[in-house]
Amino acid sequence: MKRERSRNILFFLSPRFVDFDTYLPTAMELAAARPEWRIRFVVFHEQNYRAILANHTMMAGLDHCGSIHFLGGGGKGAVGKILSRLRGLALISWWILHHGRPVLFSSRAFSNAPYVLFYALARLRGGNSYLLWKRRSTDEVHKIMFQVREAPEKQPVSFLARMLGRDQDAVIHYHDQQKETLDQAASFGRIHDVPWLRIGMPHHFPAWRRFIGEQIEVERARLAREGVPRDAEIYTLFAAKSGSGDNLGLPGAIERSSKAIITALTRLHPNAVILIRAHPQAVEEPYIAEVLASLGPEKAHLSLAHPEVLLALSRRCIANNPTNVLFTGFHGKSIDCSEYPDFHFKEHDEVSLAHGYGPLYINPLAKDFDSQMARALEDDSLFEAPELIEKRERLHHNNPPRFEALLNLLEGAPPLREATVTAQKI
Repeated sequence: MKRERSRNILFFLSPRFVDFDTYLPTAMELAAARPEWRIRFVVFHEQNYRAILANHTMMAGLDHCGSIHFLGGGGKGAVGKILSRLRGLALISWWILHHGRPVLFSSRAFSNAPYVLFYALARLRGGNSYLLWKRRSTDEVHKIMFQVREAPEKQPVSFLARMLGRDQDAVIHYHDQQKETLDQAASFGRIHDVPWLRIGMPHHFPAWRRFIGEQIEVERARLAREGVPRDAEIYTLFAAKSGSGDNLGLPGAIERSSKAIITALTRLHPNAVILIRAHPQAVEEPYIAEVLASLGPEKAHLSLAHPEVLLALSRRCIANNPTNVLFTGFHGKSIDCSEYPDFHFKEHDEVSLAHGYGPLYINPLAKDFDSQMARALEDDSLFEAPELIEKRERLHHNNPPRFEALLNLLEGAPPLREATVTAQKI
């Protein structure tokens, strides 16, 4: 098939950082395979935009593939904000209409304004729009949360979406352990009447693997400039937002867990360097500031490096909440020190919610927490136990990278023009 000289590829980002983190490996692989395509990330929420700009690792990845554009209401006053938003919508419409066969990606169905309008414009230019799922994690991480909070209500489909006949041209996801999570996406539009494409874990795509290898050395050099010796013993704390424990019905859990972790680390390994890898919305959390102040710049550093980079540089990475990182299948030695509600232990025993995907669990409320932590910091063999990694190995084995399938979808002779009424796996 003749390849177009240029196509506009738009990734629409939600208010949460997870979209960009998940989408970037796919965008980098697209840019490597089709450098003539123009890739843009569009964000309407200023906090997320600033979090992305502040993350040096992710911005380095963006330099490999495209650009990011904040098109939120940045004007002054009500009228100024409206005019700013209208200018943003006009610019997006121009990008869609400027070249033939544009491609739009979003983590929600194109069922309501303004996305349904963008979908209609893309179809006018012979293009396609896809729900590209925003999470790589498995159903387990979300199942427990919906035991303590309500699932989203189903939203009505707009008139224009009904006229178009469907809310996207396909659903693109990553692996075979996402059905329940994707069912939640059905609350925001029709997703079961179009083909589904599974592309495997995007962090296994070649462009991303090369990039992570480079970033490990970049981060090592950055730490050296901050005075961290290259032979330093490094531990990383994956630090969640302080209210994250509320999702599990456990207010204050993040602070309690963090205090137990830091106290144990500094007692057991007083000369170690601790990196605090804060959630993008937790960088200014008071409990993180207190940890940094109490340890001082010689022993503690705030890091925005990618979790894969930190797993490679650290002897152990420790989480104070069941973060998505634990379920993504990254290789490395991780410890889950989250508090869990009683019903979790009754159903699963005293293990991590991510049990089987790699992390070792230590209950931060356990009386022998320090002794358990001491053993976990010294004994590498604990992380090789088959029961700790069997789900991870199965996940990778059953869901190999399938970038060519994605590329074929995007380059097909509009393969999804006539969507069937029954969802099919492609």
